[in-house]
Amino acid sequence: MAPGEAEQILRKLCAKGEVRAVCCYEDGPKFIAPREWSKGFDSELVYVSVNDLERWVFRDRPETGKQPRIRAHLATLFPKEQYPEGVPDPAHCPRKALRADLLKRDPSLDPLDEATLKSAIDAYNSSLG
Repeated sequence: MAPGEAEQILRKLCAKGEVRAVCCYEDGPKFIAPREWSKGFDSELVYVSVNDLERWVFRDRPETGKQPRIRAHLATLFPKEQYPEGVPDPAHCPRKALRADLLKRDPSLDPLDEATLKSAIDAYNSSLG
């Protein structure tokens, strides 16, 4: 894709509010509201959210790896109706026992390290919010 075409797409995404942007002025940075994109920002320095841009770029890509499978198991084990806060803290749900249960349910998760499990728990809990 040509740089000009990419810039046009990025401007449209900012105008729709899908990608947040900040403009840097002499008195400091200010967020640019989507409706302000009808103006121009050719002379100012504009920064866009990399997280928003990555989310848009990868929006149609299916999730792969262990995370989506772990989160699906967590949703079964800790349904929102019964556990509105998600997976209980380690004092009430020891991670060693949870890990063993997950591996029993889905042996293809082996090896399942603590960091992967914690990341999946954090993602699942935040999705309930």
